[in-house]
Amino acid sequence: MFKSLPFFIGLRYILAKKDNRYISFTSLISMSGLTLGVLSIIVVLSVFNGSQGVMRERTLITVPHGNIASLNDFSDWQAALTDLKTNEDILGAAPYVPIEAMLSQQGFHQVTAIKAIAPEEESTVSTIAENMVRGSLVDLVSGQNGIILGRTLADNMRLNRGDAVNLVVPATNANNTVSLSMHRFTVVGIFDPRFTIGSDTALIHLDDSLSLIGSDDLSERIQLRLRVNDLNHAAEIVEDAVAGLTQKFPGNEFVGTDWSVTEASLFNALKLEKIMTWFMLMMIVAIGAFNIISTLVMVVSEKKADIAILRTMGAGAGTVMGIFVVQGTMVGIIGTFIGALAGVTLAINFSALFSLLETVLSPASFYVVSALPSSLQSSDVWITCVAALVISFMATLYPALKASQILPAEVLRYE
Repeated sequence: MFKSLPFFIGLRYILAKKDNRYISFTSLISMSGLTLGVLSIIVVLSVFNGSQGVMRERTLITVPHGNIASLNDFSDWQAALTDLKTNEDILGAAPYVPIEAMLSQQGFHQVTAIKAIAPEEESTVSTIAENMVRGSLVDLVSGQNGIILGRTLADNMRLNRGDAVNLVVPATNANNTVSLSMHRFTVVGIFDPRFTIGSDTALIHLDDSLSLIGSDDLSERIQLRLRVNDLNHAAEIVEDAVAGLTQKFPGNEFVGTDWSVTEASLFNALKLEKIMTWFMLMMIVAIGAFNIISTLVMVVSEKKADIAILRTMGAGAGTVMGIFVVQGTMVGIIGTFIGALAGVTLAINFSALFSLLETVLSPASFYVVSALPSSLQSSDVWITCVAALVISFMATLYPALKASQILPAEVLRYE
């Protein structure tokens, strides 16, 4: 008889009678709080995902997807480069030599990282060529001591295309003393990654690095930069590539790294920020849950006579408790569903809507990311909805427990 009673009575209590619409209003407030909380979380996390995607894309303009170096003389680097290009998981491979030097010109000095590259190979592993604002990669010609600067580096040094700059390179002698050598280079181009990482990097031709490192052989300093087809599995791809090279070139000891390791501090910080933002926005859901508690407490107080009658008709404490659990849970389900639906819809169209206000809310000169892209992830939606439903369910337990403890005799004595 009472099998479906909690469900039907719980639904009926959500809609108050004409003489007591205050309870239905508080139920609506509870739903609205849950809706707003779920909507806000989904939209904000989608914007986080989109912004992180843009940051990752711009970081990888200058940061390798993967990097392989040899701990000893890598005389077979050209053969290794050819072998890596046959790997179906590797979209491109290019050599480079990392050098640390100080740029000096007209009283401005800055220590920076210099990468000696092969311009014809670089376009297969990076998008620097697509982010050139002055000149191009082909302007790096062997033997002409040309240099391409990142936008921030060029601005700090007050340099433009055609200007000359001195490169001061330290070198360690056989007796462990450090000497400095100065080299004259000409700025042939400027690139802009539109991000802090890589914007202070300088590029020179691979052949021109011989005079800087003080050697006629690149085998001691050469490294191989990789571009992979799946960034999420870059570590596994690099590990497999290192294992393959170790088998084919047994005289070398290879070390491989990927972008998730070299830039771990940045992306771990962004991940932590996303998690903390999720917890803070869940407070909105918690407020909605407190409203559910207050609503159910008022319903229990008003329906004491109904509860007493149900108990005298044979309804157990579990049945009474189930009525108010159903009422509060349904408020949570409806609020969560509406919030999820509205949040997903807004997240999908957020970039288009924001672009209408971009010039007012996010001028490019103020922020690193001038637009707010959105990337909706199903895991964010499901986790948020489940958490909201669990909080809503837990909010019903105390009022429902108090209702099940009402003694019919004490209530009906005064009726």
